[in-house]
Amino acid sequence: MSVVLTGVALVGGPGGALIPQAAVAAPQWPVPQPFPATEDPPETLTDLPPGSEYVALGDSYSAGYGLANPTGLPVGACAQSGRDYPHRIAARFGLALTDVTCAGATSEDVRERTQWRGAPPQIEALSDSTRLVTLTIGGNDADLFGTAASCMALSASGPVFSGKNAPSCRSTLDVDGVDTLGAKIESRVALGIAETLADIRRAAPNATVLLVGYPAIFPDADHTPERGCFRPAVDLGTLAGRFPSDTYPFTDTDVRWLHGIQEQLDEVGQSAARAAGVRFVDVFDTTQAHSACARSGAYVSGVSLDSFGGFSSIDLEPGALHPNTAGVRYLTGRLDAELRELLG
Repeated sequence: MSVVLTGVALVGGPGGALIPQAAVAAPQWPVPQPFPATEDPPETLTDLPPGSEYVALGDSYSAGYGLANPTGLPVGACAQSGRDYPHRIAARFGLALTDVTCAGATSEDVRERTQWRGAPPQIEALSDSTRLVTLTIGGNDADLFGTAASCMALSASGPVFSGKNAPSCRSTLDVDGVDTLGAKIESRVALGIAETLADIRRAAPNATVLLVGYPAIFPDADHTPERGCFRPAVDLGTLAGRFPSDTYPFTDTDVRWLHGIQEQLDEVGQSAARAAGVRFVDVFDTTQAHSACARSGAYVSGVSLDSFGGFSSIDLEPGALHPNTAGVRYLTGRLDAELRELLG
């Protein structure tokens, strides 16, 4: 994504190459495709025996964007990590994994569009022999993460970086009293998720399909500190080219608004899954205390910035506002519980 911040381009991308290292529930690198089934997995499922075909679809929240051990799959630009929840689930239950998750993916990229050269539509990985499908999708359809980046503020009371001194991001997206982003989620985004799930059911008729929601990035009122969440992304050290790490540069107004946007996205995902006969794995309500606002125990990383060319560009470091290691561990645990209930 690319967002203009007062004349400075903010570009979020996969970032530089990461050095491979040992990882829990991950193979040696580079990761083969499909990820080979473990001959003697630590755990098994009665109705999903070891060696069953598992295909992982979705966006950066499925792909482990920002984590170590890049797989280079389906192409390097996807920023997929061998530490993502699909690899962990596959290793835990001895499943034969084909992981085509890709950062930046939209519903169209799953169904019918080539996202990057060499990365065909994700749905092409499915077949009659597929037994398990997991998916996280919809955030890029709504441009939730691009919007969040544009909402970063200079202080707890604003202005936001990219809103011509607007006091909040919400004020820039409210047109004649209509929340344009919320309206988009209720219409185009909801339709995209519904169509994607219908296409997956047709392409993998023998598979158990799980739509995994998004963990809380912006907390509800009960989990917002009395003094707010704001932690500045720029400070006096920035003048010397240093940025604070793990920041949360959002006004109180935008935290409340973006929480509501996430809630809408969660609700349309649940509705689409219910209509398609797909299990929805809700991780939004259960992670409110672990959003990026939290100063400890967060499942989602805060914002860290870096600059190049003497501040000619400012980059979001990979993984900003995405699940950290603790978050991926939590997502894996939630999927584990759902699979045991469904396939025991």
